[in-house]
Amino acid sequence: MRVLLISGAISGEDRYGNLDDIGAYLPPYGLMCLASVLEKAGHTVKILDSVRYPLSHEQLSEKVREFDPGLIGLSVYSIGANAAIENAVWLKQQFDIPIVAGGPHVIVYPEDLAQFGAFDYLIDGEGELTLLELVETLENGGDLAAVKGLHYRQNGKMLKNEPRPYVDDLDELPFPAFHLIDDLAGYNPQLLVFRRRPVITLITSRGCPFSCIFCNSVWTRRWRANSAKYVVDLMEYAIERFGAREISFHEDTFALNKQRVLDICALIKERKLDVIWTATVNLKTLDQEVIRAMKETGCWLVSVGIESGNDEVLKFIKKPVDKETVIRVTRWLDEAGIKIRGYFILGHLIDTRETVRETLDFAKSLPLHSMNMAVMYLSPGSEAREIADRYGTVNKGLDLGTGYPRDNLSFVPRGLTEEYIQVMQRRSISNFFFRPRQIGRMVASIEGPEDVRRYARMSRAFIKLTSDRMKLRARRSAHIRSGSSC
Repeated sequence: MRVLLISGAISGEDRYGNLDDIGAYLPPYGLMCLASVLEKAGHTVKILDSVRYPLSHEQLSEKVREFDPGLIGLSVYSIGANAAIENAVWLKQQFDIPIVAGGPHVIVYPEDLAQFGAFDYLIDGEGELTLLELVETLENGGDLAAVKGLHYRQNGKMLKNEPRPYVDDLDELPFPAFHLIDDLAGYNPQLLVFRRRPVITLITSRGCPFSCIFCNSVWTRRWRANSAKYVVDLMEYAIERFGAREISFHEDTFALNKQRVLDICALIKERKLDVIWTATVNLKTLDQEVIRAMKETGCWLVSVGIESGNDEVLKFIKKPVDKETVIRVTRWLDEAGIKIRGYFILGHLIDTRETVRETLDFAKSLPLHSMNMAVMYLSPGSEAREIADRYGTVNKGLDLGTGYPRDNLSFVPRGLTEEYIQVMQRRSISNFFFRPRQIGRMVASIEGPEDVRRYARMSRAFIKLTSDRMKLRARRSAHIRSGSSC
């Protein structure tokens, strides 16, 4: 069967607001995993990434006519759910082709999409085996009720099959279908999180055992991972086949299993891979032995979720570290020569003006190469989204930004205002990056023209953000003055 897979309809502006110029654009990794399983079984697959390369409805229809698929698959993320629904409705009006949807929003809220007749099938959970079985069932005229993990429409109603167990041995899955992406070099993590092009993103584990209340891990709390050999085989494949000069491990927590990380590092060294790499890690899982092994095999930066500079807030959000741990482990990383990107959130459910200021001060006190100061986003399926109305003002609209500056916030803690949080977010960026010490640290890290271009883009984005916010404040002030004179 010919299967067309279309990534979620989230534009850069939708996702990053005024910081779209420095936002991350990553290949549709989930679709590449689905495609590789289908191709291995003999099916023909095409991927359209409407996030990196947005398509109008007319352009989308033209792509469908060119490929002539027997099945269309849409990945749906909560922030882009409305746009994905519009695409599905449009395609159903234009073509008599069945449509299946999967992705994080389907896993969390399948009923949201089930009400729309444009969707013939929904995949609830990991998609590789369910999609393959659906395709082969459609080809062979089999029984849809036997496909685990599938919702299917029958007589106008969406019926739900029994769940499909998660894949225990991820090594059984083939390498993602990178070859179906036209321009891998056109994708990059955030500006200050890569150094060499092409940079290839890999996801080698699924799930997270921690319980941070703002997070929704669609892979559940059970952590599963590819073996060290599989990981390094995949790295070697990315280097030899696609010219990767840098690898980005973009998963919930790369270093959860110490021995796995040590084995990966040993194999990188044994095979003499000419590549640098980065990873997202939890500070709780790092020790000095692991840090040394990572540094020796090309790891130059780790991204870590720090979230707050107040221990009571960290405990409330169920972050598995405290400030003392953050200080100790970031010092180890800095001493080893691994740079650190810290992620923080303003507007936690119990944040106050005092805890917000503590977070800003804490960020500046740490040896960070860069940082991201997001605002609280109530992620669908997260514990925070369920309890937020006890602590402040909630806006559960799916079209809100994911932690980046917008006119409306997902959540505002009691005692704070939207404007205060937005002002403090802007202030945190300027106060962190434009300190003499930080400027010196960043200048010292420059290795070539690519680094200079990145810093220039970041500066332009910040200027744009500041300018847009000043215009918004002026409009609000004018509106207030106008209203008071009536």
